[in-house]
Amino acid sequence: MRFRGLFIGIDRYESAQIRWLNCARRDAVALHALFSDTLGDGAELLIDEQATSAAIEAGFARLATSAVDDVVVIAFSGHGSETHELVTYDADDRDLAATALPLAMISSWLDRIPARQVILLLDCCFSGGMGAKVVAVPSAPRSLASTTQALEHLSGSGRLIMTASTATQEAWEHIPLRHGLFTYHLLEALQGAEEVRQAGKVSVYRLLQYVAARVSDAATRLRKSQHPTMRGQIDGELLWPLFRPGPLYHMAFPERGRTPVTADVVSLASYGFPPDLLHVWAGAIPSLNLLQQEAINDFNLLKGEHLVVSAPTSSGKTMIGELAALQGVLERRRALFLLPLKALVNDKYGQFVRTYGPFGLRIIRATGEIADDIPPLMRGQYDICLMTYEKCAALLLGNPYLLDQVGTLVVDEVQMIADQSRGANLEFLLTLLRVRGSQEGGPQLIACRRSSATRTAWNAGLALACYAALSGLSPLMKECSVGTAPFAFSIQAVPRRSSRVSSPSVARAQARTGSFPWSASSLARGSR
Repeated sequence: MRFRGLFIGIDRYESAQIRWLNCARRDAVALHALFSDTLGDGAELLIDEQATSAAIEAGFARLATSAVDDVVVIAFSGHGSETHELVTYDADDRDLAATALPLAMISSWLDRIPARQVILLLDCCFSGGMGAKVVAVPSAPRSLASTTQALEHLSGSGRLIMTASTATQEAWEHIPLRHGLFTYHLLEALQGAEEVRQAGKVSVYRLLQYVAARVSDAATRLRKSQHPTMRGQIDGELLWPLFRPGPLYHMAFPERGRTPVTADVVSLASYGFPPDLLHVWAGAIPSLNLLQQEAINDFNLLKGEHLVVSAPTSSGKTMIGELAALQGVLERRRALFLLPLKALVNDKYGQFVRTYGPFGLRIIRATGEIADDIPPLMRGQYDICLMTYEKCAALLLGNPYLLDQVGTLVVDEVQMIADQSRGANLEFLLTLLRVRGSQEGGPQLIACRRSSATRTAWNAGLALACYAALSGLSPLMKECSVGTAPFAFSIQAVPRRSSRVSSPSVARAQARTGSFPWSASSLARGSR
């Protein structure tokens, strides 16, 4: 018995009209690496521009040469369509029937594979609205029977078909987990969840049942509905060894075993930043200062933790937001930068285009002016978007799904929450994030606050600490020196029941929800 496989993942599409995804490519890379490390060579990986209709057809043709006793696994992560196609990289949304892969065609290709054990995993969906893994078409069948029949036709004796959702449900990505919900729990089960083990091996039937239950539970916590379904049958019990990440998996996901960063900008290479980008950063800043090092090493900035950074002007706090955003972009997670003024947005936009444009990043902006990049924003065809508070609030109010496609949210000049003219919009945004923070799946929030000795800034810090507590965030309020000048003061959020202000220079608030259980204390250096 040999293992044969075809793993397909598409985040970015050739057509400008097809919305980008965040995690489909990563889904395919992870499954390909885990299967190959465990079961050996024999699998092919097609991602993004490699996953054309012709390339996928050629991959199925190679699987048709498998032997009867081989095990064949095919996984697709990307967009489905309302007209029952798998959307390939080169598909034309105006003519999906001719340019994508209809399920009927996939069924005919499966018929040519002689192996008696064929498993097809589809992390996509064939119905849904904005934010789901589906491409809408002007005219699509709305009959439940038509979609169900198309999926049933794929299955049969010797074939198991597992879809990420039912015929009329959406399939969702989970950006903080960096995978589709379906693929994430599949990877978890393959590595030996207790419920799927049988005599030290993985039972495929138990595995698929486990994935269906876990995905349904996770979707419910996200206040969504997604129920994976299984069709078809394979004679006898199909057992696999416990899957273990090996060289391919560790090469694809080097997150573990990282060394702490130092003042040397090149030390960021352990987080996957490309050498050319590190060279550009090293030319712009002489080194990483203490604030930036501690945010990364002690407060897990590059591991998805929420942070609130309070520091003086020109102390490098905005670079902390850039590091988080770029880390997310490397992992196909989009970033929003929010600033209070159009002029600040335009200035930062120019800087980002000059710095990151040469690396292929798509930078867009939205400030309420005619030059706004609204179409790519609505379709998720960007890497970093810069917006004013007002524009972001207006767009999210009418299009809440936009927040689902964001992995990192950087709010600069967050002390503006105390401003009488712009504070209301920022308050609305933080309240929205509080609601999202009570669910799973919200973006990483990096809030940058300019420290000051003024009473207004003090009030802003107190309000920010309260919002951070309500959002389940971890404020990073620092008291340290930049050069020879200490910060004027810092805010430390502590439980109200504690009468003692702790002494460490870095304090993190414990997450709280509900009312305002927090008080703020000043660690004053000089005037308050």
